[in-house]
Amino acid sequence: MTTQTRKITVDEFWEMAADPGHRYELVDGELFDMDGASRHGRVTVWIGSILSGCIQDNDLPFDVGVCTGFQMSPYTLRFPDVHVTRWDRMAEYDEDAGGWPRFAPDVAIEVVSPSNTPAELARKTEEYFANGAQAVWIADPVPRTVAIRRPGVAEQVFGVGETLYGEPEIPGFTCAVAEIFAVLDRMPKPGAEGS
Repeated sequence: MTTQTRKITVDEFWEMAADPGHRYELVDGELFDMDGASRHGRVTVWIGSILSGCIQDNDLPFDVGVCTGFQMSPYTLRFPDVHVTRWDRMAEYDEDAGGWPRFAPDVAIEVVSPSNTPAELARKTEEYFANGAQAVWIADPVPRTVAIRRPGVAEQVFGVGETLYGEPEIPGFTCAVAEIFAVLDRMPKPGAEGS
């Protein structure tokens, strides 16, 4: 005999009290603790900074955010590590009314954590596509690769020594893959002098 637990809705999640030290996604009505590893956080913020700089320098009409919630269904709320979303789409969302945008960003970027599985990343990708995403980037700090997934197109994987292109979703964006992960080399190693 199994015990059925009641699914939590996104609206109920909005009303829940914060749980210090934890960040959650809501997946099919269940809470999932999001990995808060240091390497993951550094890469996430760095990618957001690179994209923000490009968008500002090129005066592009996009919103860039880190860990912003997007509602995929009444029971699923995703927080892509970085998002890039056109202003005209973000204008559909009234932040003062509470809740989260009820669509996926144009580009959702997930930074791989030790707790992520290929099946989980595939599920997130499909949810983003089903809700309007044009591309999903999977940035993996261990092999230092960025995979770009688009609906109906074979995945492209870029490694160190290659250049990442954001066209057509982010006009004019190019960045060396090595630069995406350069922030990892700026931290002292454990036990190193001065650490």
